Amino acid sequence: MMMEARACLLGLVAFLTCKEAVQFGDAFSLTTQPLKQHRQLDRTKNLAQNTQRQFHLYQSNDDNPTDAIGGELVTALARLDKQWELARSTNGKTKIGEWTVMDLKEASDSTTSPEIVYLLEPASGGAPSCVILFLGGAVLGQFPHIAYSTFLKRVAERTNAAVVAIPYEVGLDHFGIAQKAVSRMKSAVVECEDSRGYSSSLPKYAIGHSLGCKLHSIGVAATGIGEELAGVGFVSFNNFGFAETITMARSFANEMDLGGNTGFQGGGGGPAPFDALFDLASMAIGAVGLEFTPSPDDLDRIVKTKFNEDVLKKIRMFKFDDDDLDSSTRFLNCFEEGEEPVSVSNLPGTHLSPVFLKLGVDDLDLPEEARVMADAATGGFQNASFGNEEVLDTLVKEVSDWMLGKSPSSSSSSSSSSNTS
Repeated sequence: MMMEARACLLGLVAFLTCKEAVQFGDAFSLTTQPLKQHRQLDRTKNLAQNTQRQFHLYQSNDDNPTDAIGGELVTALARLDKQWELARSTNGKTKIGEWTVMDLKEASDSTTSPEIVYLLEPASGGAPSCVILFLGGAVLGQFPHIAYSTFLKRVAERTNAAVVAIPYEVGLDHFGIAQKAVSRMKSAVVECEDSRGYSSSLPKYAIGHSLGCKLHSIGVAATGIGEELAGVGFVSFNNFGFAETITMARSFANEMDLGGNTGFQGGGGGPAPFDALFDLASMAIGAVGLEFTPSPDDLDRIVKTKFNEDVLKKIRMFKFDDDDLDSSTRFLNCFEEGEEPVSVSNLPGTHLSPVFLKLGVDDLDLPEEARVMADAATGGFQNASFGNEEVLDTLVKEVSDWMLGKSPSSSSSSSSSSNTS
């Protein structure tokens, strides 16, 4: 079953990539060069169908289709989110130091969907000393209160911070995602000041992981929010193109197979033709020339022109020594040697080191009668474990020290890191 689940994940990555390509082309490309675009889309649809056929070869007929959406980790996060929501609704109140949901939509507005952010306030129950505005990585960032909870809680405990985590769904339009994220950040800060008594002078730190770093970069460049921030923390900065994201998915799948992550660890069973599925997805991307907006090159130009010295001196990059998905060097190379150096912390770990999960039904404050409901709502899912706690704590200490004004524990500037991978 674990083998089949991994096949579901990797096959679906290829299939959904092709599917998104078709949807993007239909929405934005058909008004220009219609014949060429139709031919490109036809090729993509054929590739998608071929990929889907191969995907079904490795999918058990007994599998629940929802288990394949996003792979094992994402399925587990969604189920844990259901448990969390059930516990919150059953108890009727939130414990001090736990996540709460803030809907920023106007109370009188019944026509739009909720505008959700997650708020974590100091466990002490006192007023926070600062506010962290957090954006997670692709897919994981949709469940920041689950995937990044341990990381953010430990940083908040060390710095007496309140955390506003902004969830988002993955898409090609990173400009649009960043715009919505910044809007929710600002609304959340105003709400905390108005209804919770936060001082408007509290220092604010924007922290992102992976794609969240790119989204923060866009937000800083487009809105000038950088002037209001005390610091900008980039953990595993990622600025991959659409085609490179297939490599990212491949590496992610490989990391899922590493020992120690028992909740999501594969059960072995020998090699499977996963590479062929990734290659099919890459072919589909090439067929229509899709790219994120902004593209990697476009983001480089944005950063070069919009990040002045005042912004650069606020940035700290956190770089892991076993992370081949990191784009920190590319970011650093956008600036001339004489410009304000960006501080860099080199740390042990991988691209997913900020993600640590050791959660389940027993970790939630559920009344006994609600456990049956939780079991039914989550398909019998009980717990999940992922990550390296020792590596996580090293990151937590480094991020907290940066917020408290300390220098990097290693590699003090961009000039000493720009030649490292």
